[in-house]
Amino acid sequence: MVALVIIPHWLEKLTSLSVLPSDTVAWWGAIAGTIALGWNILRTIGSKGRVKVEAIYNVESTKPPLFAVRVTNVGSKAILVQGIAIELKKGSVPSHHFFACESPMMLARDMFFSQVINRTGWLPADAERLYAWDSSGKHWYLSRRKFRWLINQHHRFVAAESRRAATA
Repeated sequence: MVALVIIPHWLEKLTSLSVLPSDTVAWWGAIAGTIALGWNILRTIGSKGRVKVEAIYNVESTKPPLFAVRVTNVGSKAILVQGIAIELKKGSVPSHHFFACESPMMLARDMFFSQVINRTGWLPADAERLYAWDSSGKHWYLSRRKFRWLINQHHRFVAAESRRAATA
């Protein structure tokens, strides 16, 4: 009596000898079809564009300083990058500095483009974040760690410039 309560009716039916081989094949087909459907749904949801934003702050003594941004599509779908922006701290006016792409670019997988933001090494003192935006309006941010590195590079450059001006 206990076995009848614990074992569901359909499981008992499948394990009995009265199950036809065609029923077993039908069950396996239904299970495999459900798994394939789930896999296709996950693959469709997971296949989207992703963008990696990198900052380039190049200060060499032989060349003028350079502040540029490199945008790379690391996702599986193509993305149309519209521009780059620097978000400033709350209360700043203006709240953002926008740099539209010279020519908006459709980036396929693993493609990238670089855009020079400023050839004098300028970076706003109250900069909070750096991001690129695409045609859907999604913002792709530079990581906080890399942004802190960018700010530190800028502070070093400004300090070196002020020391050089003071000795001149």
